[in-house]
Amino acid sequence: MQKTTRFKRLQHTLMLAFLLLSLIPLTLSSLFFLHSHTRDLAEQSTSHLASLRDNKSQQLDAFFAAKESEIQSFVSSELANASGGRFYGIVGAFRQLGDIQRLSKGASRGEYFNEALTTRPLSGHVDNTSPDFIVQERYRLIYKRYHWAYEAYLKRSDFSDILLVDLDGNVVYTSNSPALFAASLSTETAQYPTLSQTFSRIKTLTHEYRKRRAENPSQQLNEQKSEQLPVTYTDFAADEDTGEATAWFAAPIIQHGYLHSYAFFKLSNRAIAAVMANSSEGNQFVQTLLVGPDHSLRLPNDSQLPGQLVSPGIDQALSGKTGVGSLLNYKQIPVLSAYAPIDVLGNSWALVVELPEQEAFARIHELEEFFLLAILTAVLLVTLTAHWLSNYITAPLLRLTWAAEQVSAGDLDQKINSTDRRDEIGRLAISFARMQRSIREKITLIREQNAELEQNLAVIRQQNEELQTADKLKDEFLATTSHELRTPLHGMVGIAEALLAGANGPVQASQQHQLDMIISSGQRLTKLVDDLLDYHKMRYGDLDIRPHAVDLAAANRLVLELSAHLLDNKPVRMINQIQPDLPLVRADEQRLEQVLYNLVGNAIKYTSEGKIILSATVLETQVRVQVVDTGQGIPAEQLEHIFEPLVQANTGSANYRQGAGLGLSISRQLIELMGGSLYVSSQPMIGTTFSFTLPLATEADIAHCQPATQAHFQAPRQEQSTLETETLPDNPDGELLLVVDDEPVNLQIVTSFLRIAGYQVITADNGAQALKIMESRQPSLILLDVMMPGMNGYEVCQQLRTRYNMTELPIIMLSALGQAQDRVKGFECGANDYLSKPFHKDELSARIRAHLQAAQTERQRQENQALQQEIRHREQVQAALLDTQTRLLGLLESTSEAILCAREDGRIRYANNAAGQLFQRAPAQLERLSIQDLLLTQLPDEIEKNRHYHGELIYRIQEQNQTLATDLIQLPAESGLSQMFVFDQQGPSSGERIALLENAVDVLSGFASDGDKHNLQRLRELGDEFSQLADRLDLSQPDKADRLRHLLVDVMKSSLLFWESTTGKSKFDLAEESGLWRVYLDRSTLQTRTLDKYLHLETLPKTPRWRTVLNTLDFVLERCPQPGAERENIVEMRNQLQLMINQ
Repeated sequence: MQKTTRFKRLQHTLMLAFLLLSLIPLTLSSLFFLHSHTRDLAEQSTSHLASLRDNKSQQLDAFFAAKESEIQSFVSSELANASGGRFYGIVGAFRQLGDIQRLSKGASRGEYFNEALTTRPLSGHVDNTSPDFIVQERYRLIYKRYHWAYEAYLKRSDFSDILLVDLDGNVVYTSNSPALFAASLSTETAQYPTLSQTFSRIKTLTHEYRKRRAENPSQQLNEQKSEQLPVTYTDFAADEDTGEATAWFAAPIIQHGYLHSYAFFKLSNRAIAAVMANSSEGNQFVQTLLVGPDHSLRLPNDSQLPGQLVSPGIDQALSGKTGVGSLLNYKQIPVLSAYAPIDVLGNSWALVVELPEQEAFARIHELEEFFLLAILTAVLLVTLTAHWLSNYITAPLLRLTWAAEQVSAGDLDQKINSTDRRDEIGRLAISFARMQRSIREKITLIREQNAELEQNLAVIRQQNEELQTADKLKDEFLATTSHELRTPLHGMVGIAEALLAGANGPVQASQQHQLDMIISSGQRLTKLVDDLLDYHKMRYGDLDIRPHAVDLAAANRLVLELSAHLLDNKPVRMINQIQPDLPLVRADEQRLEQVLYNLVGNAIKYTSEGKIILSATVLETQVRVQVVDTGQGIPAEQLEHIFEPLVQANTGSANYRQGAGLGLSISRQLIELMGGSLYVSSQPMIGTTFSFTLPLATEADIAHCQPATQAHFQAPRQEQSTLETETLPDNPDGELLLVVDDEPVNLQIVTSFLRIAGYQVITADNGAQALKIMESRQPSLILLDVMMPGMNGYEVCQQLRTRYNMTELPIIMLSALGQAQDRVKGFECGANDYLSKPFHKDELSARIRAHLQAAQTERQRQENQALQQEIRHREQVQAALLDTQTRLLGLLESTSEAILCAREDGRIRYANNAAGQLFQRAPAQLERLSIQDLLLTQLPDEIEKNRHYHGELIYRIQEQNQTLATDLIQLPAESGLSQMFVFDQQGPSSGERIALLENAVDVLSGFASDGDKHNLQRLRELGDEFSQLADRLDLSQPDKADRLRHLLVDVMKSSLLFWESTTGKSKFDLAEESGLWRVYLDRSTLQTRTLDKYLHLETLPKTPRWRTVLNTLDFVLERCPQPGAERENIVEMRNQLQLMINQ
């Protein structure tokens, strides 16, 4: 019987989900709101009580501070000083009364005070002349004088009574307590202990106060205003007469430093109650308690409270703590209590403000009831809504489910309902209808595709057969290619070996070296072919491995012998720790030797110095062999890639060494084929360890072992590392070329080509050696290999380009890397040319000649530029000399002597008017003559030694010979003249005059040469016409304003040219974008309104706007950040302009 699956109703699930999703957030939010509101209400109540407590505490502190200040003011008042004086006033009158007991005649002190001292007795009842009457009448009059003032003071004060007490402790005056009159307060056993304690304390405080002032009499005046009189306070206690709780204040009456008496002030607790009542509590249930340290109430007990009030809040406050919390009151009722200690003039009271929790949290209880009702209502509404909503969703889903069941039964034409709805159910119905239609179409399409797949399968079968055939052809091609490669290689190596053996006669030493290189290169290519064949055979599982028992120690010794030549004088030690008695292993002996040779060769290749250790360890069923080196190590990120084929071909690595990168890949696969595993561990700069395991030989393997019957591994022949250049032609006049390559064969080939072509050649086998050679030699060109160990060709080229540009040192890269990206990288590193190996010697020679000629042409161009600069410099020097001559000749015009100036060739360059008069010719005519046309006497030799000659010389003047006194002066080279002849027509010139003239010529020559104005100052110091000449020359130099105008024009022109060349925009765009210059609205004119005026000195305004020029320079430099000579020139000109403006 088929079991029917019972499904859950989705309606129930949805309804439950709706209820949970609705009620849980609603309940949580309600509880959160209730908790938050409850906490806020509790905090409000607590804050309110704390505020009431703090207000009442402040009021009490202020009240008692006011009372203390009031008492200090009173005892310092005129009333207290007048009434409390011990020699006058009430105190003095009391002393005159004498014995009160005698005077009262058996009556009480109160009756005596009221009847005899405050009321005038009727006449006729007393003797007006008796001494007792006189003193009593005097006391009454003084009492009457001051009593009304005391009564008035008490009416406006909170005190209920004031006592005056003399120094002996006798009450000499009372306002409202006659029974206290004449009471003695000086003993502890007196009738009034509270007053006696008060008197004792105030007496002690007064004594200390007076003693403190007596010890510092110099400070009395300064402290008189700042130090207050002492005031003592006695806490509330039951009054001895009335039983009312009262407190007493006392203070001394001191006038001018003399203590007269004491004033006592009586305070009722009703006054404190009045102060506390002024604080509006705002709640009739709030109760305020003021309790003393004796747990007695300090307020009037109108509520019939117990005599001793004990509660946690009171205890906390009396212990000095302040706080608010829920506690039990003195009636053990939970209350919200705010308590704090109060210090009343040295007495600790407890202030407690309480509110019953029932009243404090009444609103919270109401809020909880409201929330409970709201949640119940919400649950009912949510349940009804969830039921309706779930039914609204599930009813159409049930219909869609029934339709789906019909479709699954094969009825693809079943009508789908609810497609007219505009909600997700409608979309689901529409999608279901589309799915129904799509299924019909897909079934049709599947039938069609099945037919196509059958056809494709037939095609795939055919292609697989073709691929298998192609794979078979590939294997055959590989075997054929191997045979075809081996045949020419065997012929090439064999013929070279035959020639080397003397098959065609003796071979010269240089030819032997070349043949050795041919044989070595052929064997190297043969090994590469063997490695490729082994790699492909292992890839397809065709490599034949013949495992048998092998002596690992013997194989290791053979490999070490074969590898010895690889050391090539390296400081590396080979340490063999493999013991001769090592058990035999099961392996292919030839392949094992091949693996050991590869591992040892790699260790030697990557170890510059140190040691290589070979060891073997017997494990349970295996032997582990380790090859450890102390080389450069392998980075961790490269360890997982070193066993991949052709990894060594990565030319970007600085660890590149010669090889194709197949050795480790082949070695791992060989070890795995022999039943072992090969793995590696390494640490950079510490070393590398290659380890492999091989299974131990079984007894059957050892029994079938046949020694000396297996072929051993043949190591490839090592290439010769020395170059043979002795027989090559040497051209000492040829260009020097540097060839850098790590392959000796390549060095030999290139060196032979270049030496035959007539070049001098030096070689380096690595990049570091090449850079070292460049420090001492300067080749004309470098041929640089790319793939070299350590520093590759790219790095060498980059370092050379930091010192030499492409013209100074052409670099041609020679590499076997011929890809486009390799060439691009070479040119990016600074190479002039890139040539791939193998290359044709004629092409190499042509490229070398082209680069050498280009370098020579560039050097000639630079030399031509240097010559042009030298020509311009000499032209400037010549112009300066001409200017110097002009200035010198202008100086000679102002002298009274006749002067002739001649150049080095004897031609007269200048003749002044005095000379024209002397020689009776115009000065212009004299300047067309040479000095030999006038001078008949040979120039003396003295002029060459002393630069000055004075004597008589013979001249031809108008066909007559005349002897003239002549001063001949050798002029400085800066003047452009050679000699100056000075004649004095009025007689021989004084030596001083000639010296002045000679000094003036020297100074003026220096000024004309270097423009130094200090020379003009020296010229002024010569006096007379030389000072005037210095002033004229100084005025002829451009002043600061002229230099500023010239600099403004130059800098504007340079900045505009830089702007146009860099941005490709016009001056119109500069004016418009910068906003510094006004422009015409007509852009076709390409003119600026004010910018053009700053491009020519003639149109520059008289007061140029140099700030606008500086802002323009800053704008151009900001918009044109490209570095270059033009930009640096503008920056320098801007700095000069700023410096000139600041001066």
